[in-house]
Amino acid sequence: MQTTIPTPEELEKELLKACGISEKEKEAFLHPEYSIGDLFKFKDMKKAVERIYMAVKNKETIGIYADYDCDGIPGAVVLCDFFEKVGVVPVVYIPDRHDEGYGLSARGIESLAQSGVTLMITVDLGITGIAEVADANARGIDVIVTDHHAPIGTDTAEFPAAHAIIHPAKSVYRNAEPCGAAVAFYLVCAFLQTYGAACGVPTGWEKWLLDLVGFATLSDMVPLAGENRMLASYGLSVMRKTRRVGLQSLFLHNKLFASAITEQDLTFTVAPRLNAASRMDTPMLAFNLLRATDFAEAEALVQKLESINSERKTLVARIVKEANKHLEGRNVLPEIVVIGNPDWRPAVLGLVATKLSESYARSFFVWGNGGDDMIKGSCRMIETHHAAYLMQALPEGMLLHAGGHQAAGGFAVAKEQIHFLEEALNGALGAQHNEKESEETAEASVPPLPLPLVCVTERHLRTVRLFAPFGASNPQPEFLFENVTIASTKMFGKNKEHLELTLRDATGSATAFTFFASADMCETCITGATISFIGTLEPGFRGGARIRIQEIL
Repeated sequence: MQTTIPTPEELEKELLKACGISEKEKEAFLHPEYSIGDLFKFKDMKKAVERIYMAVKNKETIGIYADYDCDGIPGAVVLCDFFEKVGVVPVVYIPDRHDEGYGLSARGIESLAQSGVTLMITVDLGITGIAEVADANARGIDVIVTDHHAPIGTDTAEFPAAHAIIHPAKSVYRNAEPCGAAVAFYLVCAFLQTYGAACGVPTGWEKWLLDLVGFATLSDMVPLAGENRMLASYGLSVMRKTRRVGLQSLFLHNKLFASAITEQDLTFTVAPRLNAASRMDTPMLAFNLLRATDFAEAEALVQKLESINSERKTLVARIVKEANKHLEGRNVLPEIVVIGNPDWRPAVLGLVATKLSESYARSFFVWGNGGDDMIKGSCRMIETHHAAYLMQALPEGMLLHAGGHQAAGGFAVAKEQIHFLEEALNGALGAQHNEKESEETAEASVPPLPLPLVCVTERHLRTVRLFAPFGASNPQPEFLFENVTIASTKMFGKNKEHLELTLRDATGSATAFTFFASADMCETCITGATISFIGTLEPGFRGGARIRIQEIL
């Protein structure tokens, strides 16, 4: 049988067909135009920008209260850059993950009040902070909440008594699922549309903020469709020209070329290092790096983050190993698995949940000891489950705290309730299960496209990259490589844990690789063997293209 060798143009047509993108939709998808919708479709946007303008004009002390992750911290920097542009130096508060946990806290409100703050803007949190916003109001602080999390744990009609709430649940804006940093960016854009000229800000200046908005969009796993795809795409473009000394230093240290940065570089290299700050130390390390203007300061911060990220890797690997050992003893795993240990550190359990979810194709709720007779943890979901909806569907009083969106979330539960959580979650899932939705999801999955090795070229890779950035709701295209012969093998990496293969078929040769190769894979992938596998096209270390192995068949 003759092997079909698609040209890059033919491959583009095949990928468009596989993704369900029509000829009419093609240009908008492959080359999205920068466009922001009518931001005043957020119900409180007018009130919010008017209050900010009054604070700027009257030289009030403005506070920013942001979450400690790779959505909240970039969002805080976006607001700081904006306020600096209009002549204001805000007070920034990012809670300690270990002592305060997620969300607004009495300690944070008191700290900002003592700094003389009269206007507080939240980033990526606050929608469930009814008591904390009331506390701020009592202290004479007006609050503007910017958030995107589902208001879990409250009546969905009940919101904090903030001066203004900028949230998808209180809008008819066209992007219903932005990340937290994007919501803060929308606030900045709406202000500049209204008062930018009065404050002397050049038209279009806000586009320089897109590097962090795009980064947060990718890091927070929101769906990369519509406006989110545009923000991520333009964010990468701006990131490749970034003026931020901290990012330049981080790229340099990790041998990343800014001009060729991809979404994978951001999510697999940059985000873990910034997130390590709050997981292992203080989130201000990450914030200060993104705000750094001095290269020596940035270098010192990068060195610190690299050190604590190494500690984080070791800790996560140990916990995953313990979890796997426990899971091996369970005969049947339900669709949602709850697992934990009082000795596990809650700050790293989101990473543990991600690894377990990928390994077992299940949703995982992973918990550790949160102190004060409380269990705290994180969850990561497979695509057919929704973290926020599931937690909201649990019996009243089961969770002490919860927050999240489709793919991920955090939770707190009383110690006596943790033993019933798995049953309750699977019960809630069963009650919500819809066979039609499951069938549609299965039908929507895109099978890998057959590809000969001769097509592992830079030209074909450029075609694949037209469909980037890849992430939630826009997975990287997978290809089927059939009956290829292994010409040579090589282990690489500091501990020789990664595998590289030189492959040949009737059409040509190519290089393939996988990180952290399993013992089974190493036994299968020996010189002279013939294999079939699923893989993705990636840039080569020294240019060109290579294959990342996803699954040996």
